[in-house]
Amino acid sequence: MTDHDPLRDLWTSDQGEKFTMSVSELTAKSNQFHARIRWRNITEYIAAALVIGVFGWIAFLVPVWSIKIGAILIIAAAFYISWKLHQIGGAFNPTDISSGQSLADHHREALVRQRDALQSVWRWYLLPFAPGMLVFTLGTTFETGSGIPPSALLSTSAVSLGFISAIFFGVHALNARAAKKLDEEIGALDATMLK
Repeated sequence: MTDHDPLRDLWTSDQGEKFTMSVSELTAKSNQFHARIRWRNITEYIAAALVIGVFGWIAFLVPVWSIKIGAILIIAAAFYISWKLHQIGGAFNPTDISSGQSLADHHREALVRQRDALQSVWRWYLLPFAPGMLVFTLGTTFETGSGIPPSALLSTSAVSLGFISAIFFGVHALNARAAKKLDEEIGALDATMLK
């Protein structure tokens, strides 16, 4: 009996289908990713400008101090989030590849940067809005609810804050899902780079 086993030889020689990506495919993928990030950021900056405008108008016109303070805190959060988005989630320019860095390394770095920004969205995107939303919601409920029983005001506040919390959790879930997709893309790119 010989040690030669054709099935074992076939199994050990089969390395699976190799996944490769051409330079033009990687360039197109990188450019598409950067364009998507750029448009996401533009949308976020426009939303921040609207928040600043609306809550600035409220802070200027409404004479109630708790509502003014809540609106100002929300405006401050919008400025902070815009700055933070630019700092940690800004789009890289695909033409700005440093010397010695491959296109694959550059694209991977951009994917990791965006994934990390999405994974930390609670800290830099949602949490800054919480104090302003809390003060604004309580201010609008209690300052405008004269003559309404306190239990009804508490119920109204609880419903409003519950709705805001649900939106926060929804935003977090969407960002976590997007971060997971980026993580998968990083894994696929790593597999390609190892081949």
